[in-house]
Amino acid sequence: MAKSLRDQLMKAGLATKQQALQAKTSNKKNKKQAKKSGEMTEQEKRRIELEQEKQAKIEKDRELNRKLEDERQRKAVEAQVKQLIEANALSRDIGESEYKFVYEGKIKKIYVTSEQQIKLERGLLALAVVGEDFLVIPAPVASKVAERKPEAIVMQNDKSTDLTEDEEDWYADYQIPDDLMW
Repeated sequence: MAKSLRDQLMKAGLATKQQALQAKTSNKKNKKQAKKSGEMTEQEKRRIELEQEKQAKIEKDRELNRKLEDERQRKAVEAQVKQLIEANALSRDIGESEYKFVYEGKIKKIYVTSEQQIKLERGLLALAVVGEDFLVIPAPVASKVAERKPEAIVMQNDKSTDLTEDEEDWYADYQIPDDLMW
């Protein structure tokens, strides 16, 4: 017994039959368009999701490539360092002097010649590590190695020439009497 709003409006004389039909068809059209636009929205959402997935994959690939390139660079630097150290390492075959140093919190020792020991103490030579081996290399090579991989240089003393200049300056403050005879 409930009548639709359209029927009630027609009975009251506020709308004609033609207006009622027109409203009915436009209602259907609006619903159909809303349904189509809803499908478009779903398609657009899916397209946007696919685009986001594609961008995420591209970014992931870039990150992976960057990591691979970093790894290649690290390996190249390690190979350069190893080649520098091994090519310039001094022979310690007949080392009679024991040289002690600290490596990773432990006291280590190697046998070097007495000349090498003096040069190590003065900073003219340095100790480098390759794998488990400790090698004696010249100071200029050690500085090149330290630029590429600082942890490869185990020990390098400062040059003692600065120390001698400090000592000379320290004695410069004292007057030496002219009548002092040796």
